[in-house]
Amino acid sequence: MTDAEQLLERLSALAPGGSSLEPVLREFHHGEFQLVVQQFVADRAPFFTVTCQDGSHPLVWTQYHQEYKELFEAHLHNVLHSMEIDAAEFASFCDWLRVNAEIFEDDTEGLYPFLAAITASLDYGAFLQTCFAEVRRQNCSETETSSQDLDIQIPEGMTPGQSLVVEYLGARYEVAIPEGYEPGMVFRTCVAPS
Repeated sequence: MTDAEQLLERLSALAPGGSSLEPVLREFHHGEFQLVVQQFVADRAPFFTVTCQDGSHPLVWTQYHQEYKELFEAHLHNVLHSMEIDAAEFASFCDWLRVNAEIFEDDTEGLYPFLAAITASLDYGAFLQTCFAEVRRQNCSETETSSQDLDIQIPEGMTPGQSLVVEYLGARYEVAIPEGYEPGMVFRTCVAPS
């Protein structure tokens, strides 16, 4: 019996009738880990309330995404350690499952859905949507109104009356620069976040 087959038996014993990957995946859906993730996002939500005018995002968003990925990677390491499974051994096991799924054209162990779930934290866009949703949740609990005031700095080369496209919480808004404002000045406008 190969090492992969032995690990398959060990993990399958932890999930009678289910996928051998279920015991690992279950730990990611466990309430305790979900609370850690929720707290992580809630603590950083205020940093995701800025408007972005040129399609770029603040550097701190990338830093937080890196920390978010590390949170999931550390959790996977801890889960495997608690099951007395070496990370390299688990990677080889997943590769063995992949090869078998390709050969037999049947993913009976659910490797691909498992990989999609376990690597979801790598998706920067999905991370942003999670943070934006938390900002909306916090804003709804603080105010009864659905509109939001945004402070927008006028970029160089723009004049009153011109339209300026800004991004806020993942949505794009077109706002007109009011009369009397010049590049570098900040004006306030009200939008209804979608």
